[in-house]
Parts: sequence; structure tokens; C-alpha cells
Amino acid sequence: MAQYQIGFLFLAAGASTRMRGRDKLLKEIDGVPLLKRTLDEALKLNFPVFATVPAYDTERKLIVSKTNAVLIEVEDANLGMGHSISTGVTETTKNINVDSLAICPSDLPGLSAHALIKLTNYFLKSPEMVCRPVKLGKSKFGHPVIFPQKYFDELKLIKGDMGARDIINRNEKTLNRFVTVDDSYFIDLDTPEDFVNWAKQIS
Repeated sequence: MAQYQIGFLFLAAGASTRMRGRDKLLKEIDGVPLLKRTLDEALKLNFPVFATVPAYDTERKLIVSKTNAVLIEVEDANLGMGHSISTGVTETTKNINVDSLAICPSDLPGLSAHALIKLTNYFLKSPEMVCRPVKLGKSKFGHPVIFPQKYFDELKLIKGDMGARDIINRNEKTLNRFVTVDDSYFIDLDTPEDFVNWAKQIS
């Protein structure tokens, strides 16, 4: 039997509006832009990795081009995360046959290959279910969220800025929760203050 194929779809088409004029995905952590840092970790798993980027954003496209991730240009990226997801899933499934897609923002600085392996191994125990990290003892959800192939058609129709939340909510009773204490699935960086606080945590 052929190996089960999980694709990683990283969302990097947002506008960084809370960064007060700076692009959070270009900010460096340990000398590496946040976007490249995220993609490099996922690429260590030897699954196909894709990244959505605004069609006009030459700097983000350059960063993706320096990795082995597949660039997906998003026209009208201002239409929101849902539009980025639908474009990403549509383009991903045109050329590569994957059994599931792990969809994730690109601004989780602590997300490591090790953390992704733990999540995918857990998902593969029940690969017919949507899988999402959940913080132990709390109701906080994290990323990536892994969607089996049967949800791809729904993902291609998403609009607006709510992402895939409606699909997750409709499958709440059967959601496969990966319960963990690992903060790397939950901490994202949206503001200059977030970057300062993250630097303090890892120093």
C-alpha cells in the first residue's frame, strides 16, 4: 500500500495589519525570517509543503523560493483567510494527490518538526477525522488543523475571514483532539510586543 500522504498548507497571505507597518513574516528570529523558519521545519517531514502568498508580495515570494515549498500566489488576498484557504486547497489538489491537508498560519515561531511529527502521528491513528491540537486543561485550540480528503471540496468553497471554523464547528462531536501541553501549537506572533515577549521567553 502506498504511503499515506499528508500535505502542509501554510497561510502567508495575510496583511500583518497589527504590526504597525512592518511585515511579521519577514521579521527574523535567530537570523531567519519567521516565514522561512516555519516552512523549513515542515519540510523536514518529507511531506509536500505549500505556502499561500499575496500575488503582489515579492518579498514573501522570494523567501518561499529559497525553500522547497511550493508557492501558491493568491489574487485578491485582501478577501480574507477563507479566500487564501480555498485558493490554497484548489491549487494544491490540482497537481498533487494528497490524502489530507494540514492547514496552518505561518506565524507560529515555536512550531518545530518534532511537534509536527507528534501531531501527524496522532492524526494517522484516525485519519478519517479532522484533527486539531487542544491545550491540556483549557478550551484553547491550536494549529495545524488536519483535514482528510473528504473535506477538500468544502474547503475550496470557504470565503471571508473566518477560515475553516464553520467546518470545524459542524464536526465538533467527531473532532479528533490532540491534547497537549506543548505551547508551540498555540503561540502566534501578531504585534511588535508579541515578538518582544517571545524573544524574552526563549532567551
